[in-house]
Amino acid sequence: MRGIDAAEVYEYLDLLAGQVQATESELRESRAENDRLRTELQRVQAALDEYEQVGDRVNEQVVQLFSQAQLVAEEMVEDVSRDARDRIGQARAHERKVVEEAMDTAGQQVRSYAQTAQAQMKSIMDSFATEVDRLGSTHPATESGSAATHQIDPLFDDLSDWQVRARNGSGPDSPGSD
Repeated sequence: MRGIDAAEVYEYLDLLAGQVQATESELRESRAENDRLRTELQRVQAALDEYEQVGDRVNEQVVQLFSQAQLVAEEMVEDVSRDARDRIGQARAHERKVVEEAMDTAGQQVRSYAQTAQAQMKSIMDSFATEVDRLGSTHPATESGSAATHQIDPLFDDLSDWQVRARNGSGPDSPGSD
């Protein structure tokens, strides 16, 4: 099929798949970092529980650190998600463009084929009509060379009506004829 290079489409899809995988990898790394930070915060919290005499000031700092880590992790996840959505949107837009171009190309090919077929059919009909005219105007001669007596043949003598119907598309096989 002309108009779409399948290798190019697959290459582009492979590129997008690689980008999505890279984004997912970044997301996994961000989540792992978030989990590591949470684990670290939990360890710090446990240490703070053991040293409760240090007081509220240390707890406040830990809570603030946890909030900052949580905000950073959420922001990273949001950024990665937004980037993935943007890339998917771009891929969908490109897909729509490729399909639209393919449909246009296919439509042009179908129209071209139909025009060629129509011209060939007209040529065949013209050739057929010419041959019928030639056969209808030729009368066989007798052995002595004189004109033969003409017998009426209903299949061949009334060709003018048949020719008109064939040329106008109203013959026995045309749409709308009974």
